[in-house]
Amino acid sequence: MKKRRPWWRKKRALIPATLVSLVIVLLLLGTFGFLVLSFGEGSSGAPTLPACEGGLIAEGFTYRFRNPRRGEIVNFHIRGRIGEPVAPDPDGSDFIAKRVIGVPGDRITWQNSRVLVNGHKADDIPTPEFAPVRLRDHEYFLLGDNRSSSQDSRDFGPVPRNAIFSRVILVWWPLSRFGPVGYDRQLTPPGPVSCD
Repeated sequence: MKKRRPWWRKKRALIPATLVSLVIVLLLLGTFGFLVLSFGEGSSGAPTLPACEGGLIAEGFTYRFRNPRRGEIVNFHIRGRIGEPVAPDPDGSDFIAKRVIGVPGDRITWQNSRVLVNGHKADDIPTPEFAPVRLRDHEYFLLGDNRSSSQDSRDFGPVPRNAIFSRVILVWWPLSRFGPVGYDRQLTPPGPVSCD
């Protein structure tokens, strides 16, 4: 009669197989743009996104079926180098994350240190003055949450839809900040943060 392997040996072999399967799935998701792992290099999204060395997870699946919505933080391709002037570019080799404030057709204005979308306050985040913008089809107005220290649509203009490729969903580093990315409409931005 053949001896059967104890149940605990079968389970012990299951752990490495599960880990290998998980790594393969993550690599495939990353290869096809469905999962984007990144480290932030600046402080334009603080305090929502960790300043300087924050690790983020974004997913690129949703935007294959629908357009970005107000309040979401998105990754978009840029031309230029982070830390220097950049411009949205669908063919750019780098990318940055900003929050969607305006969608196609919106009129974005400034009044009393606040951003207005179609005449209604977007949030209570203090924002330096900027010129009004009317968004055309396929254009989005993106801002960093740290508005006094962010290079965003106030500087480089509206972002074309074809430059936006994923939605930031999770902070994974530092571990003390692990969790979903929200939208605190009354946050107090930290202002300039040194990342040296």
